[in-house]
Amino acid sequence: MVRLTFRHITGSRATEIDEIQLGAHRELILGRGPSAAVRFDVREDTTVARHHARISWAEGDPIAFEITDLKSRRGTYVNGRLITTTIRLAVGDVIRLGANGPEVEVRWQRPTEASLQLIG
Repeated sequence: MVRLTFRHITGSRATEIDEIQLGAHRELILGRGPSAAVRFDVREDTTVARHHARISWAEGDPIAFEITDLKSRRGTYVNGRLITTTIRLAVGDVIRLGANGPEVEVRWQRPTEASLQLIG
């Protein structure tokens, strides 16, 4: 399994950290909805949609991840650039939900050989 760490840089959850294990689940959602894995405040983070963006395993690479905007009204930005297609993430990338929305930094560690066998 791989653990993704989301460090909230700005927004209502600034300075908080979410850690999520990705194993059998192939994706996670960022948003204000109750089912989002990385949740934002419904009242304060108004630029964030209920299901704003999705992070999933990169096809064919067990240690790489991609992000896709889920047709949100305000867009998803990676390192300050609006994304219009699915793009590959790098460790330390900063994701912003909406032009002036909350930012999170995403990190993960390379999985062990044993956890790679569980993923494949």
